[in-house]
Amino acid sequence: MEKYRLVEERKADRNTSGTDTAAVSHSPCDDGANSGSSQNTTEDPRDRDSSASTNEIRITQQGKPRNYITYAMGLFTDHGADRIVLKAMGRAVNKAVTIAEIIKRKTPLHQITSINSCELVDVFEPLEEGLDRVESRRYVSCMTILLSKSPLDQNHIGYQPPLPLEEMQKSKSVKAESASIKADSTSLKATAK
Repeated sequence: MEKYRLVEERKADRNTSGTDTAAVSHSPCDDGANSGSSQNTTEDPRDRDSSASTNEIRITQQGKPRNYITYAMGLFTDHGADRIVLKAMGRAVNKAVTIAEIIKRKTPLHQITSINSCELVDVFEPLEEGLDRVESRRYVSCMTILLSKSPLDQNHIGYQPPLPLEEMQKSKSVKAESASIKADSTSLKATAK
């Protein structure tokens, strides 16, 4: 494809007339949030993020897991969020699963996972005259992970209950407290002998 350049990438939504709508820029599936949009140009990702829910985290392949985890924990602790949504597509899906598992080991959370696929359309314009515009269609896996402090629908097929407390990571203060309790109990045993 040396004679073409990528000019647009969009999610292929079908409206009643059968034409493609709803442009995207390497972001997770919106579960129909853009289905009525009549845009045919690539959106600015900053505009897209402002319309996203404040408790929604879109995982990308380039982002560092540490940053996503810190942001998610900040939403739970500093902003008082009861639930957050992790969204990923394509090669970022495995990173989203890893991030969700790490977050679940820091605080007890209920989880609902849903998987689907999105059809993406890549539009290429020719660099040389005489060539036609080319559209390429492909399907990409999409994952949405809902993490919540409050109980969720246990009958949902993607539901996972919170982890048992013994599988959770202890924070530094809890570790220090349990170490001091352990030291106190050892000293009591030593004085009892």
